[in-house]
Amino acid sequence: MSTRLLWMINIGLVAVVLALLVLDYPLAATFAALASVVFSAYVSTVDRKRRRAEFVAEHTSVDHILETSDLSRFREIRDGAGQIRAVREVRRAYPGMDLAEAVKLVENL
Repeated sequence: MSTRLLWMINIGLVAVVLALLVLDYPLAATFAALASVVFSAYVSTVDRKRRRAEFVAEHTSVDHILETSDLSRFREIRDGAGQIRAVREVRRAYPGMDLAEAVKLVENL
């Protein structure tokens, strides 16, 4: 199932919560809201795993990125705006990269 469809299902759950509140069923609305929170956590986990798998399939490792990619933009950001900003930009450029890997990449520039 695509994550877009899962998020749409979750929006439907939120709509059910609102309808139950309007119809004065607070207990049912509470359980529906709880289901929505749990479902949101599930969808986020599925999406994170999907992005990670795509990253690993495309870029086998941080060392591979260091060897094959032009990272001068990130080096300039690190030198100008600092390491935290550079790590943030690396994670935007490579969405499946873990935080520890992004820090390692920026440190090795």
